[in-house]
Amino acid sequence: MLQTRDITFSYDEEKVILQSLDFSLSQGEIVILGGPTGSGKSTLAKILAGYIPHRIEGQLTGIVYVNGENSQELTIPQISKRVSLVQQDVESQLCTLRVADEVAFGPENFREDEEEIIERVNQSLDSVGILHLKNRSTVALSGGEKQRLAVASILSIQPNYLILDEPSSSLDPQGVTKLKQTLVDLKQNGLGLLIIEHQVKPFLPIADRTLKLDNKKITSIELSSSTQIQRKSHANYPPSKAPLFRCNDLSFSYDNSKVISNLSVEFHRDEVVALMGNNGSGKTTFISLLAGILEPTGGDILLSGIPINKTPRNDIVQNLAMVFQNPNHQIFERTVWDEQNIILDVLGTLENGQSESKQLLSDANLYSMRERNPFSLSYGQKRRLNVTSTTVHEPRILLLDEPFIGQDKSGREFILERINDIKKGGLAIVITHDSQFAVNHCDRLVFMDQGTILLDGPPAQTLDRLASLGFPEYSDIGGVVDD
Repeated sequence: MLQTRDITFSYDEEKVILQSLDFSLSQGEIVILGGPTGSGKSTLAKILAGYIPHRIEGQLTGIVYVNGENSQELTIPQISKRVSLVQQDVESQLCTLRVADEVAFGPENFREDEEEIIERVNQSLDSVGILHLKNRSTVALSGGEKQRLAVASILSIQPNYLILDEPSSSLDPQGVTKLKQTLVDLKQNGLGLLIIEHQVKPFLPIADRTLKLDNKKITSIELSSSTQIQRKSHANYPPSKAPLFRCNDLSFSYDNSKVISNLSVEFHRDEVVALMGNNGSGKTTFISLLAGILEPTGGDILLSGIPINKTPRNDIVQNLAMVFQNPNHQIFERTVWDEQNIILDVLGTLENGQSESKQLLSDANLYSMRERNPFSLSYGQKRRLNVTSTTVHEPRILLLDEPFIGQDKSGREFILERINDIKKGGLAIVITHDSQFAVNHCDRLVFMDQGTILLDGPPAQTLDRLASLGFPEYSDIGGVVDD
């Protein structure tokens, strides 16, 4: 059994994150742990996996038992053989340049036989559905593919207990379905599984217990597994206004690998567009092209009728904002306040934008943290900071790559409010796998497949058509727990 007894922890001797906390996980059991952003879920995961106190400093009291042994008396290699953690920021966990090498890294360090390592690599990659990516460069993977790779790399170690921190956050619905089956198989093989999630409903059918961490304590909760989507109709489609974006026969390749192929589409004012598609379909590359971060290898992009490569960079900064998939890739300053004001400083409007910065940080529940280093924030808090810092100057166009990752109910509501603010006279394009968000809050759903657009239309009707084209998971995916 993996067990904590009377655990109390603080990073700085001032703010207590966990207090007198008891938790247990048995082998052959699946436990879901939900709770608000910043409640200490990831901290608990790091304590269970031995990162705290062996690698991360802080004030820890109480005991963690791993199969009856005190984890503080074990070394990190000894703990990792028993308890493994797939972190929320999976990119920070990848350490090699090839998919197969990443999965082999753990068994190699434990000096397994070569034939055994090869077998584990193939089995682990196959179990998460990415065996076909075995020889791919890790840096060329999509966010969801990296998430699956991180899970595979841990499975190859064959631990007794597996902790997954937001494992569905970057996965497409097919990936979530595959992950659920993998977890059931692991449970049947005797693993204990702790799933830390905001989007808990897809996992309810396979869970033995569902817990909530809030106010430093863990409580048991009961949730319905119903995932029915409430569909609403969307009038006035398509818009008649001149497009903000027009893409004509757009193509893009990384080296010799074509990612975007002959893509043509328009986006208009007063729209929120859900951009959906399986992992690796080209969504992130596409919005990076729209933002001018990447240059197309074929075709062109017009921003308000002007080729984006001929639009002055300052005009793009003034009118367009992009929130990256990984919040750590978009943090540059040493304090939250300086990070919040970075775009105002670039545009020369710092003095006039102070009140708006304060208001946005307050609305995002971040103002009290303004003197902290942004990297000390939780994953979800970093995401909200990305949103506030990139939209403080009120751009006309907002491009968001999986903006709701790591968000509790209040965080989702704040981000949705910012999306709707930009929509008024502007445009928001949101990469998402959340069909409920698409149906309830978006005007269009654009679905990408293999680098081009498969469907484009009102969300409810488009989801129905997707089911008939072999993508039924997009209608079945569940929602988040009300934290």
